[in-house]
Amino acid sequence: MKTGRLSEQAATCAAYERYIAELGEDNSAFRAKFREAFFHALQEQLTARQYQVLWMSEVEGLSGKEIAYRLGISQSAVSRHLARGKKRLRILLAYNLELRNNAFA
Repeated sequence: MKTGRLSEQAATCAAYERYIAELGEDNSAFRAKFREAFFHALQEQLTARQYQVLWMSEVEGLSGKEIAYRLGISQSAVSRHLARGKKRLRILLAYNLELRNNAFA
């Protein structure tokens, strides 16, 4: 199980690094429109709970224990929402990068 978790983390990091590198090459107007479209797509692709847990974890910097307390759910539920949300996020990032690469090819 640990190997799966490490490879998932490596895939997440790689997708994020590609996203940041590609985004850094664009002008600010494109970045603003892309960011708006990305967050709209993100809200459509994730369940409300996955979005909420990811936001609290990644943006607010809360621990799994703090998130569980605030939402009134177990820590294992927080872990599941994070894992599933990150998986969907990784797929969404990969899809957007593929579309972008095809558009500029």
